[in-house]
Amino acid sequence: MNKVLLNFVVIYSLMVIHSCTFQQKIKDGEMAYERKQYAVAIDMLAQEFEDARIKEIKAQKAFKLGKSMMQLLRYKDAEQWYRKAMELDYGPTAMVALGHVLKNQERYAEAITKFEKLGEEPGYKQEAQKEILLCNQSLARIKSNRDYVVKRMGMNGLVSEYAPTPYDQQFIVFTSEGDEASGKSTYTWTGQKYSDLFVMPKDGSEVRRFDALINTAANEGAAVFSRDMNTMFFNRCYSTTGGDDFCKIMMSQRINDVWSEPVLLPFVTEGYQYKHPALIENDSVLIFASDLTEAGGPFDLYYSELSINATWSNPEPFPSSINTAGNEIFPTGEGDTLYYSSDYLPGMGGFDIFKTYIKSNGSWATPQALAYPLNSGGDDFSFFIDRTNVDTSIIEKGYFSSSRIGVGKDDIFYFEKKKSDKPKIFEPEINTDDFTIFVAISTKTKGFEDPLNPNSRFIKNETLPNAFVKISRDDRTSLQEATTNAQGYQIYEAIEKKNLILTGSKPGYLNASVNVALDNVRPKDGEKSVTVNVDLILDKIFENKEVNIPDIYYAYDKWDLRPVSLPTLDKLVKILLENPQVNIELLSHTDCRGDDMYNDELSQKRAQSVIDYLISKGIGSNRLIAKGMGERSLVETCACESCTEAQHQANRRTTFIIRPKK
Repeated sequence: MNKVLLNFVVIYSLMVIHSCTFQQKIKDGEMAYERKQYAVAIDMLAQEFEDARIKEIKAQKAFKLGKSMMQLLRYKDAEQWYRKAMELDYGPTAMVALGHVLKNQERYAEAITKFEKLGEEPGYKQEAQKEILLCNQSLARIKSNRDYVVKRMGMNGLVSEYAPTPYDQQFIVFTSEGDEASGKSTYTWTGQKYSDLFVMPKDGSEVRRFDALINTAANEGAAVFSRDMNTMFFNRCYSTTGGDDFCKIMMSQRINDVWSEPVLLPFVTEGYQYKHPALIENDSVLIFASDLTEAGGPFDLYYSELSINATWSNPEPFPSSINTAGNEIFPTGEGDTLYYSSDYLPGMGGFDIFKTYIKSNGSWATPQALAYPLNSGGDDFSFFIDRTNVDTSIIEKGYFSSSRIGVGKDDIFYFEKKKSDKPKIFEPEINTDDFTIFVAISTKTKGFEDPLNPNSRFIKNETLPNAFVKISRDDRTSLQEATTNAQGYQIYEAIEKKNLILTGSKPGYLNASVNVALDNVRPKDGEKSVTVNVDLILDKIFENKEVNIPDIYYAYDKWDLRPVSLPTLDKLVKILLENPQVNIELLSHTDCRGDDMYNDELSQKRAQSVIDYLISKGIGSNRLIAKGMGERSLVETCACESCTEAQHQANRRTTFIIRPKK
């Protein structure tokens, strides 16, 4: 699914700017485009388009001009260049881009005609059908809006103003690249000044620059304050190595009304982006967006917890119900409710604002999109509710940022929801079966500290691109076959609201399957679609290498399997059933204690007991070999009489080796 790339709403945090890399002279528009100097690229590419005489080259220039215009949120200009690219037969990619920029301008009916045309292209039918459905849902949302009033604040100018956050009850701190920003350099992504933090009353009057210790010649932005307003976290983008700039989270404290010199949070590592800090759970949990999963890749939400000794823990990712294969950015918190923006979950176009909350069992609820006009065809983000309400006629009010049509840049908006003085009109009950389920599939593989050693420390699941996925009913009847894209994801619109089986495969990896329960999935808050996120983990095949099987236990001097071992062996059964092409040799090891001959015999019996269990579960005996290793292959080579019990336990292990079929 092609989405609008991370663009101007996160310009200060995606940059690779003002470094030794960028001091090299830009030779042409292609070079400027690749280096994200979009403001520079536009003029160069336009001239190169005029000079080009070969149709294919003109089409390529036109398409990249459209992409550059999108990065600057110049939707109408982007539309014109995408149309030129299509006229020059650039292909379906330009048609997809044109459909999306029409969505950004809320011209959904026109977008539908483009996606209908796209559906005639080989391999694009599913994507086209999904986009047509989303366009129709967006039209219905606009038509049914009755609750919210949204107003663009008067202090917005011709540059971007975004990321509002409450400050000292009566004020808002926000990010801007306006003329009053610090520093004299021009940011070549946007052609504007580097961003700074500014402060204003809630009515938007008397805008002034925030504290001089906070604002520097670098890009600063996206601040959040503790409840007592005496601690702030914000982004500053710079380099500690003299290379490319990366956005980092800084902390400053207000002492006697003076903000201290900002300090870098201890978990920040050079080479990754850390952006958009937010606080929840009484300021004890710091949430932010980062590309920690894959440097330079999609952005996910992470959290760090404040310990008793006032230190922040190492970041942990949010679950896959929130983090998708797309980008999740600009989190904001209120109590146990989390608001954030995603360009992957079904929405109205660009980034949409979603909300979730912590359930009583500690898990996060299914994210729900906010209503129109809080969400729009443009990028919508940085949402917060203002609870300092004195007008009893207003149910809810607050602020957010948007690049919606008619604005052209990121601006700050005020919203309110008033009590209705009109009599309630009876409406028929909504048919809860009239909704769509999207299954968002991410194919991944386990990443180890040593990529060549499956027994080394597990680090994290990594993206596995271009994996084959078969989608079936729970009776194994095939519904669809697809291949995940370069980011390892694919979206499936569930034809039936019934349980599914997803099976993934790729050469060099073990097949894997996962059951997806859809029978009880229902939308909330009047939404007409639900997205179910599924991770499909494919293990890499390490042929002829021993792989440890954890949690296999025997009674002392016995070879009978203990019941606690069976769940682990059942996982091995599942792997073998899903991979009929695989034979395994199962090995059992003892520690160094005991007679060699006795240990050989004991380990052979233990290995055979595992084989017997696998056979009892339907695995063919011709695929299995039992081998007792005794004490001939110790991993802990201590002198036997001085080995600790932990070392003896490490040596008493069960492993398997994948052998190629002959």
